[in-house]
Parts: sequence; structure tokens; C-alpha cells
Amino acid sequence: MSEQQALETTEAQEETGPVIISVENPSTEEMAAIIKNIKDNYDFSVTPKATRFNFKRSKDKDTGIETVRSAVELPIPYPSMDGLLTIISEGQTPEGKQALDLLMEAIESTVNAVARDMLGEDVTLSAANFPVEKLAWNVIAAMPKAQRRGGGIPKETWDDFEKDYIEVMPTAANKTISQVSLAAKILKGRLSSVKTNEVVLKMLTEQLAIYAEKTPNLEEYAEIVSFLIDKSETFLNVSEEDLLANL
Repeated sequence: MSEQQALETTEAQEETGPVIISVENPSTEEMAAIIKNIKDNYDFSVTPKATRFNFKRSKDKDTGIETVRSAVELPIPYPSMDGLLTIISEGQTPEGKQALDLLMEAIESTVNAVARDMLGEDVTLSAANFPVEKLAWNVIAAMPKAQRRGGGIPKETWDDFEKDYIEVMPTAANKTISQVSLAAKILKGRLSSVKTNEVVLKMLTEQLAIYAEKTPNLEEYAEIVSFLIDKSETFLNVSEEDLLANL
């Protein structure tokens, strides 16, 4: 592609958006047939679910052309209850040990994500005073899904969200770069620096609603937005007694 063609394509994208890399996803009937085939032929009991994968925009550094891959729907085989029991029972054998180790890694990853989120909220926490009872499996299971998964969102995704927020909000909310940069920094910090400031929490929640409406990349950052809204509601509903107990 010549320099002139690249320039023309880039200028056109300013009006039409990025080049879409399309994908042919199965129909509902086709997906059902694929799922049935997986259940019939997998090596242990699974529950296949149609799962949607979204992708971030990417820009070619030479041409400046932005592309984005369309969402891909796949039938992902998740171990069913019978499958989990099989993994556990066969995990005591040399042949099944790897599968059990992988299951334990997934459990550890979930617990570690919650612990990491708690550490991010409170810089005074250490081994001496960490509330390990909050890492009990049933306690984690009772958390809102977005809050539970927040600590597991990759750092790179948080970084990209911060950049997107700063790009979208000056125009969307009529704010200065300085204002949206500060808001983005607080949001990226999981709101921990303003968790006792009701006015700021409410304002940031309102700004998140505007961002969610205006960003063209909501699918990429929906999990972060959901996590932050749930986190804000949690902070806003903390009683004075609970706050004092955690100080």
C-alpha cells in the first residue's frame, strides 16, 4: 500500500471506524450440533457452552490503519459436575495427576485474584493482619461476579481501559484532559483512594455510565465497567460500623 493510499484509508476510517475482520459464526442450530458432538466424544463429562470472545482494536504502526476482529463464538467444553468428580477421583493416579493439578491451579488463581484485589484496596495489609477468612471459598462465591473477577483482569486490560477512558471522556463529558486523566487513574486504582468519599464515588459512577454509552470499545472493557460499578455500590453501602471494624 502506498503512502497516499494509507493516508486516504486512515482519513476514511475517521468517519467509518476501523476495518472489520469478519468471521462466520455458527447459527443457533449449528452451534447446538457442534455442542452435541463435543458432549458425545469428549474424554470426560463436560458442559459445552457457547462463549463469545471479543477483541481489541489494533493499529498498524506503518500505515496507521486500525483493524478489529469481529467477535468469535466458540463451543467451550467446561467440565461438568460428573467431570469434576472424575478429575478428582482419578487425580490420585499418575495418569490423572496433571488434570487435578490444573484444577487446583484454577482454584488458586481465583483465590489469588481476590487476595490481590484486597491488597490493592488496603496498603496496610500484610501477613500479620490479613483477613484470611475473607478468602474462604463460600465467601468468594457469595461476592458479585464482577467484584470476584476484578482482581483477575490482566494489567494490560486495565492499562488499555485507562487510555480509552482518557480518549473518550473529554468530548463525551465535556471535561478537560487533566480531569479525565485523574478520574481514569482513580478508576484504574479500583476506587480504593476514594472509597470513603460518597460524593466522588457517585460522580465517578455517573461518569462511567457516560463512558459506557459513548465508547466504541465497550465490549472490550465491559467487565471492568461492571466491576467498578459493583465496587462503587459496595463502598457506598458500607456502614460506619463496618468501616470502623476494618480500620
